[in-house]
Amino acid sequence: MDNLLNVRTFVAAARLGSFAAAARSLAISPSVVSKRINQLEHEFRASLFHRSTRDLHLTEDGTRLLPRCIKLLAEYDEMRDVASAAEISGLLRIEAPGSVTALILGPILCDFLAEYPAIDLDLRLTDRLDNPLARNCDLTIGTRPSTDENVRDYPLMPYPCAAYASDTYIAARGSPNHPGDLRGHDCLVSLLHGKTWHFYSDEGDVALTVRPRLSVNDTIILREAVRRGLGIAILPSFFADEDLADGSLRRVLAGFRPPPMWLKAQIPTQKAAKPSVSALLEFLRSRLPGSPEKGANGFRAPARDVPAGPERRASTPSLEDLPQQAG
Repeated sequence: MDNLLNVRTFVAAARLGSFAAAARSLAISPSVVSKRINQLEHEFRASLFHRSTRDLHLTEDGTRLLPRCIKLLAEYDEMRDVASAAEISGLLRIEAPGSVTALILGPILCDFLAEYPAIDLDLRLTDRLDNPLARNCDLTIGTRPSTDENVRDYPLMPYPCAAYASDTYIAARGSPNHPGDLRGHDCLVSLLHGKTWHFYSDEGDVALTVRPRLSVNDTIILREAVRRGLGIAILPSFFADEDLADGSLRRVLAGFRPPPMWLKAQIPTQKAAKPSVSALLEFLRSRLPGSPEKGANGFRAPARDVPAGPERRASTPSLEDLPQQAG
């Protein structure tokens, strides 16, 4: 067990780039991290890091051993979870976009924890979602497709978007009729769509690079800027539903649609056997609107007083039994 702790500490230090950061992530002191690394180097008979007062870099041996250590930890965690599958339990590490989690996923994840009291959740909010393998996550949630053959995409719900502006902005600057008109408008840019905006229409496809007055990686802040009349932005439709209903926002470029997207769970293939991962995926799909298992039926965020979900099942299906897309 001590050797596994040492390996886990080595992987944390390699990923985070410092002993201090590894200590914080593992809730131990930097001196314990240093001790564990020294023990592992003695066990391996190899130096794992080049150390200096400012930098920490892997040696050639460290670089060679890191992928094998990551695989070892993943296989151990998988065996531990499978052995305790009679009661779905253990730690789940998840990364998800902050704004989507605040509006939609947060209440669902709280209900999931209430449904499965033996599961602990480590939820990290970020709009720059990396490969879950690189971040040692069991699951990440986002819209971009996986680029790693060892990570698979599982669609959760449609993620339609459109261009929006406020009445205040339209009164002052007018409403664009064609994407090309955006060159004369203030555009508010998100990380998801970037500075190059793509549109589909019956007239053909259009792509143009806009000049952002605001670039931000949080959709809630982006929506607030649109509400205040600062410009035009592409927003997820369910973020704008209430504003459309009360007239504070208007859809512009109605004949032009951004590319269709899906909110997806990205799961490393080596994590697919974890009962807790399968349970979470099934739970998300049972609660999200328009999921592949429920059929498209709207995109509003679920209400916070939705019941906690179906009674716990005696067993949870494997991810291999659920719809998926190759990474």
